[in-house]
Amino acid sequence: MTTYHFQAYNAEGRTVTGTLQADSVVSLEERVRGLGLWLLEFRTTNQSVAVDAGKVNLITVGRGDLIHFFVQMSLLLKAGITLPNALERLALDNKERKLGVIVAGLHEQVTLGVPLHQAMARYPRAFGRQISAMIEAGEVSGKLSDVFSSLASYYEWTDQLSADIRQALIYPLMVMTAALGLIILLFTFVVPRFVGLLTDLNLEVPLLTEVVMSLSRLLMATWPFLLGSAILAPFAMRVLLRNRDLAIRWARLMMGLPVFGELYAMFGYSRFAGNMAMLAQSGIPILRSLEICEHLVGNRALEHALSDARRLVTEGTPLHKALEEQKVFSPTLVTMIATGESSGNVDFALRSVADYYNKLIPRRIKVVFSIFDPVMMISLIAIVGTVALSVILPILQLWNVK
Repeated sequence: MTTYHFQAYNAEGRTVTGTLQADSVVSLEERVRGLGLWLLEFRTTNQSVAVDAGKVNLITVGRGDLIHFFVQMSLLLKAGITLPNALERLALDNKERKLGVIVAGLHEQVTLGVPLHQAMARYPRAFGRQISAMIEAGEVSGKLSDVFSSLASYYEWTDQLSADIRQALIYPLMVMTAALGLIILLFTFVVPRFVGLLTDLNLEVPLLTEVVMSLSRLLMATWPFLLGSAILAPFAMRVLLRNRDLAIRWARLMMGLPVFGELYAMFGYSRFAGNMAMLAQSGIPILRSLEICEHLVGNRALEHALSDARRLVTEGTPLHKALEEQKVFSPTLVTMIATGESSGNVDFALRSVADYYNKLIPRRIKVVFSIFDPVMMISLIAIVGTVALSVILPILQLWNVK
């Protein structure tokens, strides 16, 4: 299909511009007539859509492109540009990218009278459930530009957090890789040669040396199995976690881990509070907000807890009481929501909680990795020292024999 930029006039004689995708000029004219317009002129945008029309809804968009789209839409709408014209402009500006294909589709649907949130729902890989719900709230409340601004701020924060985590992981991953390589070298090259030397000298082997030699023989005999298990483990875990009960238990186990568990839980609290705040500010009812947030927290234990909390809220239980009964939400979160409910400012309370965790998470990440680095180095030193000692003890024994 080809994207056409056209000019037409309506029944009132006014000129209308737009963008449509069509197989040919004849198909373009039929689609324009279907809109109640008469085609005046057209031109191609010099862009052939690379994705099959039936697969356009499977296109994925990077977080950077999403942020760019949200920022630009917020600025254009605040400047007084109508929604169809804003989408048309962004489609033309991004015509060489995947985002341009999707925005052109949005423009086409909006021009036909389809609400923007319904048009976005046709691209689930690009716009998630949260985005569609937020846009729907913005269209209903007339605050679409503010919603786009909120989405841009939220995704900028998540993008910066992801970058901080990747940067923090660089050094530990390098050290772990080097440590693993050294351990493999010791147990597959150094220790086996030393075992041969001890066998030739007929020395009595100390217990520590015997343990290290046994570990070396085990590693040499089972390394294909260990390598295959390391490769298949992530896929097996993904299959197992498709089971809802197992996924909930795993999430609870992760939240109970020392040091890392609290950080894992904080990510869920932040997503829940931030998304609930945005949905509440946009005027979405609390029950609908809870339903949406169930799929956005990224934590199956919290997802299950929110489902139970939504049922309690339906029965008339206050939100903070419903969350408190789940035993997985932090006291800080519950207390802030209780304060917001008593004062009538739940959205402000939720935003305050989200801001609190958004500031706390980067600090906690630094603390976790500041602990993780020395622990990893001490573990490496202990392993290397144990192997070295297992080598030195027989040598000392040989010295005593002489």
